[in-house]
Amino acid sequence: MRPNRKLLASKLRRPKMKLGLPDLDQSRSVVLNSLRSPESQRGYRHSIDEFIAWYCSEPRLSFNKTVVTGYRLHLEACQLAHWAIVDLVGKGGHIRTVPVPDWVKQTIDDWLVAAGITSGRVFRCVRRAGTTWGEGMSERVVWRVVKEHANKLGLASIAPHVRRSCARLCHTAGGEMEQIQFLLGHVSVQTTEKYLKRIT
Repeated sequence: MRPNRKLLASKLRRPKMKLGLPDLDQSRSVVLNSLRSPESQRGYRHSIDEFIAWYCSEPRLSFNKTVVTGYRLHLEACQLAHWAIVDLVGKGGHIRTVPVPDWVKQTIDDWLVAAGITSGRVFRCVRRAGTTWGEGMSERVVWRVVKEHANKLGLASIAPHVRRSCARLCHTAGGEMEQIQFLLGHVSVQTTEKYLKRIT
């Protein structure tokens, strides 16, 4: 009886069923060596080490969607999941995702309860009596509120183009170009590189 060639070939192509510590260490090294910024390396190393510790804490199969879902549930149980504004239409009509820190999300939730807003735009004008009115706020109103609170904090020279300062400081500190691209919402890295040349 001749062996089934297709069966033998499929067995030879079959990937390892379980990732071992050497495989994970090699993957970590590849990722970390691809990063130029020491700060980025430190952040990635911490997150990767946490994942490896979780992955090796009990027997698991190969890296797949089930493992990713399990790790997400683990992070949520640790209350480490973060909020994000998705499908935000930004400058130039680009669709963006903006991460939202937990304290910002809590502040917005408190505002929605206090203002009684259940639908529509989140930010509204407030009357002197403390009640909301209208369906939104103009850029002029937002800028007036920002300037008022900036003066209270002693930040008299604040300007509306803080994204420019953010990008310049991140670049100076050795931030990865892809991260700065994400911060600025640029479609391509080439656009980010040209932008940085103009402002530095």
